[in-house]
Amino acid sequence: MFDVVMPLYNKGKFVEATIESVLAQRHGEWRLFVVDDGSSDNGVELVRRFADPRVKLIEQSNQGVGPARNRGIREGTADWIAFLDADDVWNPDHLEELAALRTAFPEAVLLGCAFRRFSGAVEPGPSARQGRRRLSRYFADCARGQELLVTSSAAVSRAALAAVGDFKPLPGNEDVELWARLALTGPVAVSSRQTVNYRVDSGGITDTARRMRVGKPLRRAELSSAIPTLEDALPGLIDPTLCQDVNDYMDSRIGVRLVAAVLEGDMAYARQLRSLYRGNPKGKAMIGAAIARLPAPLARMLIRTGQRLRLR
Repeated sequence: MFDVVMPLYNKGKFVEATIESVLAQRHGEWRLFVVDDGSSDNGVELVRRFADPRVKLIEQSNQGVGPARNRGIREGTADWIAFLDADDVWNPDHLEELAALRTAFPEAVLLGCAFRRFSGAVEPGPSARQGRRRLSRYFADCARGQELLVTSSAAVSRAALAAVGDFKPLPGNEDVELWARLALTGPVAVSSRQTVNYRVDSGGITDTARRMRVGKPLRRAELSSAIPTLEDALPGLIDPTLCQDVNDYMDSRIGVRLVAAVLEGDMAYARQLRSLYRGNPKGKAMIGAAIARLPAPLARMLIRTGQRLRLR
């Protein structure tokens, strides 16, 4: 059995297709908890049209996506909780693949399947390939740029969640912070089978965050919601490999922002970012860090030739 938790806020345009993708799952042991977070559109009415008793609608005043997910978690009792945002779509084999991961790696605390980004209409069709199931060195894989999972492709152990706590009330990326807490405590199992269609044009949290410019003064939580959590955890970590992986993960989050700052010509911010590195910048971040050390006029001249330097 999976409890499926879906927060809903003004996604009436998409929610029917999303729920239909749950109903189409070949793995039939699930319950869906749709938590409407104070929507002002017709999403609630559309959810009520589904007569399947496994679909439960919960309504609350607007509190944010994290509290909405936490409410859905509390409503269920299954040992595993899968998440699905109200504008994404599962392929029919998604829960089946999560169940296979759970069976193959019973020690895992977090599961994730591969996903594809899409915009406009979606035609889920068959998943891309059989895929490889494996245990991930989560922080090391993320530091190397691997996109292991998104919220709609993830499932968590209820027991592990009880140990680390629910989604925190953060201004964004509550999911990334929770994955980090879980990965500090136990194995993460992933599948390269692409079972999730992840929408990127619906005006959701990911789209909003992409358009936001980082403010000043610089706060590490702006780089990743997981960084304050990981900094607090580092002194208590015993495994030297895990310590190195966590440090590499944090540096990789800094590097992404540093490259963006250099490309935007914000050299003051780029220099702040350079000072936060625990190790040495790598890849594109190494080029960005070098440019950030130059006088501003010379740095901006190099930025204008960024395409030739392959910063993009």
